[in-house]
Amino acid sequence: MTDLTLPAGQAAAIYDVLVQHAGASPDGRDEFVLYQTTWQCDDYPFRGSLGPGGNFLITQTTWHVSAWHDDVQRNPNLRDVIAVTNAVLATLRAGYAARGALT
Repeated sequence: MTDLTLPAGQAAAIYDVLVQHAGASPDGRDEFVLYQTTWQCDDYPFRGSLGPGGNFLITQTTWHVSAWHDDVQRNPNLRDVIAVTNAVLATLRAGYAARGALT
């Protein structure tokens, strides 16, 4: 099994994106960083502007957010929030990859 834990700096940078683009609460930063640096946390519920189904997901090749399908159907604007957030996360991840800094 691949280790999906992150260095604290990367986890904090990801959470900055979640706060700025997906409405995550700044108060959740410490918990997010703890989970991402300590456990194999591949699906983290941050909620934010994506509602109760707002999750950050990490795989071997991507960092991205998602929301419950029903919430997106009821509020199509969530598609834009997801698309923008995922684009910023992809750019952030690519920057770490280019520097050889991905774990």
